[in-house]
Amino acid sequence: RPGPPPMIGSKQLELEVKEVIEMQANLTDYQKALVEFMRDGPQSVQQAGHWLKFAQDVSRRDNHTLDQDVKMYFYNQIVAMDSFIASWDSKMFYDYARPYALVHEYYSNQKIKAWGGEGKGMMEIDGSEWRPYSPEIFLCPPFPSYVSGHSTISGGCGEALKLWTGSDEFGSTAELVAGAMTEPDNLGDTITLIFPTFTEAAEMAGTSRVLGGYHIQSDNIAGLELGRNVAKEAWSFYKKHIGE
Repeated sequence: RPGPPPMIGSKQLELEVKEVIEMQANLTDYQKALVEFMRDGPQSVQQAGHWLKFAQDVSRRDNHTLDQDVKMYFYNQIVAMDSFIASWDSKMFYDYARPYALVHEYYSNQKIKAWGGEGKGMMEIDGSEWRPYSPEIFLCPPFPSYVSGHSTISGGCGEALKLWTGSDEFGSTAELVAGAMTEPDNLGDTITLIFPTFTEAAEMAGTSRVLGGYHIQSDNIAGLELGRNVAKEAWSFYKKHIGE
């Protein structure tokens, strides 16, 4: 279990909440596309599914045999499962607030630049009305914040593919129209997301959660580290059961 998140009232938390507001207020089309690609939302594949898709890219790239695929997916997903367990243990233990509540607490009765919601774009609002860059049907995840599940699962699965393939090289891409999943009446450019390494893909997933306003940076950083620690523990388990 990771150490505690920043204390309420601390300078660190004040700065991290401010960072979330400023990042959201200055979202580029590229960043919107990254938030949307990694977010998914209800009834989606979520991060374990994302990393199964990324593993499929590796399988195609490296012309895997069935035997290689079984081993790779086995290791990839035991890491995802254990990362979920570790992340939710931390969430339930610390029961920590998300930016949705923190911004309201810190910036109530203050004017800030923020995303006003679908059809409104970036505008000046009272801090008590701040919201993540997210559609009305999925305003904020209904469980505690610390640590970020996206960061933990991505940190773990990224490290797993790195260990399994023996290289951090990845090279997958994704193309989508910025805003299509969040503000379809205000579409941006068509963006190509490039994931050069497994490590960078995991960090992009984690950063997307801060950009979108779902997590502060501490949630992300601790989650990435936790997931990578899980992957290293599971690597020994994998080698013991596969006999390699």
